[in-house]
Amino acid sequence: MAKAENIVVFNQSMVEEAAENLPPKRDLEQLGEFFKILTDPTRLRILYALGTGELCVFDLSVVVGASVSLVSHHLAALKRVRLVKGRRDGKIIYYSLDDDHVNSIVRYAREHLSE
Repeated sequence: MAKAENIVVFNQSMVEEAAENLPPKRDLEQLGEFFKILTDPTRLRILYALGTGELCVFDLSVVVGASVSLVSHHLAALKRVRLVKGRRDGKIIYYSLDDDHVNSIVRYAREHLSE
């Protein structure tokens, strides 16, 4: 047992290993922002809806039961952390999941909670 600045350390080698394995602070901040985005039920409904294929903001608003303005706001947040992407077709933008990892993240989290 070692003592550093009035802090008791029971297993110095494990503390050092854990400290060495921490990602850089910037990466942890981005990860925190990513998970913060996923805390909103409307955003989760949008992700589930987009799991079936691409939809425009108008169709998404019907599916998730929210206004077009609110869905647009949530889509901007989801795009910021690269969970969704948009594809323009004339005047309409169709949204889809950024990649297959997004479906996996939501599915694994739901499976974890159901265990």
